[in-house]
Amino acid sequence: MWQKKYVIDSIMNLTSDGIVFVDIAGKVLDVNKKFEELHGWTRDEVIGTVLPMVPDQHKEKTLELYQSLVDGEQISDFEAMKLRKDGSTFYANVTVSPVRDERGTVLGFIGVERDITEKKRAEEELLEREKQFRKLIKLNPEPIVLHKDGKIQFVNDMGCKLLGGASTDDFTGTSIFDYFSPVDVDLIQKRLNHVYQSDHYTEFMEIKLRRIDGVFIDVELSSIYVHKNLGSPVVQTVLRDISQRKKSEEIIIRAEKLSLIGELAAGIAHDIRNPLTSLKGFIQLLKAKNTEYVDVMMEELEHINYVVNEFMTLGKPHLNLFETSDLPSLLNSVVHFMTPQARLYNVQIHTEMDGEIRLIPCIPDQIKQVLINILKNAIEAMPHGGIITAAIRNHQGQSVICSIQDQGVGISEEMLSRLGSPFLTSKSNGTGLGLMICKRIVECHGGKLSFHSHRNQGTTVVIELPVLQPVHA
Repeated sequence: MWQKKYVIDSIMNLTSDGIVFVDIAGKVLDVNKKFEELHGWTRDEVIGTVLPMVPDQHKEKTLELYQSLVDGEQISDFEAMKLRKDGSTFYANVTVSPVRDERGTVLGFIGVERDITEKKRAEEELLEREKQFRKLIKLNPEPIVLHKDGKIQFVNDMGCKLLGGASTDDFTGTSIFDYFSPVDVDLIQKRLNHVYQSDHYTEFMEIKLRRIDGVFIDVELSSIYVHKNLGSPVVQTVLRDISQRKKSEEIIIRAEKLSLIGELAAGIAHDIRNPLTSLKGFIQLLKAKNTEYVDVMMEELEHINYVVNEFMTLGKPHLNLFETSDLPSLLNSVVHFMTPQARLYNVQIHTEMDGEIRLIPCIPDQIKQVLINILKNAIEAMPHGGIITAAIRNHQGQSVICSIQDQGVGISEEMLSRLGSPFLTSKSNGTGLGLMICKRIVECHGGKLSFHSHRNQGTTVVIELPVLQPVHA
């Protein structure tokens, strides 16, 4: 018997945890040396007292726990606040087990306490640092996303704005991969794996990012882990919206293409015009001799001359003087001219006008050229017939808008964003120069040319031109 007691005493006093035995009423029966160290009482001071290590406000709850153990409930370890002799407290991880006799009757309880004050302090410090860190990045001028194991934990204000959300709650818990194209997921995962294994941030990379509304935008992103508590790191990803930069780059590239094409067009037109003049002279001589097919040949030469003039316009726009014009009259004139061709395609052209349309400063023939080109495209987009609606509206007192809407096959999103670029066309025999020239003419008039379309839902071309401003005395 003495050997058993010796073994129990050794276990109790060699362990690094505090141990206390209490009866079913909570009266202390015995404690080990570690318990004395943790609480500051000696063994003799606590034996016979009721739960001296439990603050008064928690004693009732502790007795209820003991009763639940008597009733057969299983209770795992838990965290609790413990009391010292000097009145101070500390946090402990506590395990309570019932002590039963050979008949299974509960005689008392054994409690094991482990001081976790440092652990709790470290956790609180970590939470405070994370709180301060989130405050720091919340108003950061760059969009920032925090994520762990691929799940978003926090998005700052600029990130919400970039991604189209109202607050971080719109993103919390969602997968970071939901905001990228499926074809880029493997690349993103590879970069995150590099982040997990390195203390260095990843270089900024250009990629398409999907907003909440499904619209893709161009961004640069770089990632680095913030801290590696409890295994998986929290990763910080910085985003930079480069949509405007990409648009500027495209404008520069397009301008360079236009300049190159203009030089090429002017050179070709110059080389063609000289022999063309000679041919027209010889045709006139043949016409005087009543030669067959002269009229047909002359018509074809006039068409070639028209194309050459287009090339010359592309190469170097004519310095014509602007006139005050009535856009509805120009449109009605073009509709009248295009109606025979529309009938061949079983297409009807309807016009809609506001009551009083402001006058515009323009070169009438060039505006007609734009309207003819767009109406011609709209007619050819409906091989099985349909209706074209051409409407002119006043817009905010500063401009007039002419919209031409067809019921054709529509334009793909990829091609829509590039319309007006040289050599871009969906026609088998087209050159793509028509819309480019139209865009150039409208821009030379200080206006804007835009396109709106969905596949199989038709296309709307919008021409916005500035109105004539009144002269103030």
